[in-house]
Formats: sequence, structure tokens, C-alpha cells
Amino acid sequence: MKKIGWTITGMGAIIALGALLYPLNVINKTLCIYLLLGGAGLMFVGSMFRAFSLLKR
Repeated sequence: MKKIGWTITGMGAIIALGALLYPLNVINKTLCIYLLLGGAGLMFVGSMFRAFSLLKR
């Protein structure tokens, strides 16, 4: 369960870092906002998975 949480958090971080393509004019503004919010949401879900796995012990 802990590995799943770290995996989801890592995916969210990579997605959020994808928003760095906006200053390079590769993606538009709405996609940048979607990447930031989606990445932050996935990182939150991953941290909740990790917290839940600690509570189960």
C-alpha cells in the first residue's frame, strides 16, 4: 500500500512538472492549469494512501 502511495505521488509530481512547458510556449494556459491541478490532486491522493497505510498498522 505504501508503494502504491509513493507511485501515485511520483506520477502527480511528474504531471505537475509538465506545467513547466508553458513558459516555453509548448502548451497553452488551460492545459498548464489542468496539469498543475491534476498533479497536485494526484500527489494529495498518494499522500492519503500513505497515511492510510500507516493507520492500518
